[in-house]
Amino acid sequence: MPLKDIVVHVDNSNNGGVRLEYAAQLAEIHDAHLGGLYVGSDSGGNGTKASYAGLDLGGRSLKEYQKKAREVEDMRAEHARFARDAAHQRFQARTGETINNDWTAVTGSMMEALTHHARFCDVVVLGQPGPDSARSFGETVSDHLILSVGHPVLVVPSLAEGFSVGKRVVIAWDRSPLATRAVHNSRPFMRNADSVHILAINLAPETHGGGLPGSGIQEHLARHGIEATPVRVEDSSAAIADIILEQAQSLDCDLIIMGAYGQSRIRERILGGNTYQLLNKSPIPLLMSH
Repeated sequence: MPLKDIVVHVDNSNNGGVRLEYAAQLAEIHDAHLGGLYVGSDSGGNGTKASYAGLDLGGRSLKEYQKKAREVEDMRAEHARFARDAAHQRFQARTGETINNDWTAVTGSMMEALTHHARFCDVVVLGQPGPDSARSFGETVSDHLILSVGHPVLVVPSLAEGFSVGKRVVIAWDRSPLATRAVHNSRPFMRNADSVHILAINLAPETHGGGLPGSGIQEHLARHGIEATPVRVEDSSAAIADIILEQAQSLDCDLIIMGAYGQSRIRERILGGNTYQLLNKSPIPLLMSH
């Protein structure tokens, strides 16, 4: 199936600009529709409606206090409108009339809004949680979407200017159902790549075909017109996530394709699993499937 429908989370952060540029280039490469999604908060920052009960607003009577509270609420609403309009302008400036696009701005829970809208596309483009993200049981918006939307999630870190989009791809291959699903979900990306590598780490030989780790999936991709080169690593001294990043960087790859969360999120959080580690620290975009 071709890649025809992309959704990107748009905001006013520095990473938001990189994320939008990445998604726009992806839409141009695939001649795909690009949906911009902005999510504004309807809360005071802690998930509940804004409350001014604990604030000293300078009111000497209930009527004056209520007036001050309305003024603060009006200021907050004006700031929210400004942020939404700025994000919309950023989206329009990049997409213009060159990319088939639409814009959606909603107010509410970031996780719920992104999960809902991400179901109606081929891939959703998000920002990276980062090493300092606050994660309860290993779950951020990106974690939640990877686990719940049923199609690939593209996680984009901060990138230097002039970055490429999916030209040099590496597949983290371990024969698992998740890795198999990731390969099937990502064939549209691989068809547009200049190079594809199949990275097999500490993987036992195949019991059929060429008998080499990764040989089965290599032939399968070839039947889809995708030429892939196997890369086999034997190293029990380093973490799998570190080996993936080391190999991806040595091959100058600009996209890592992999299955995500092969073990529970709590176990990932406690033991520092591969998905958790890569989501936190990968300098290379990640296309993840669960």
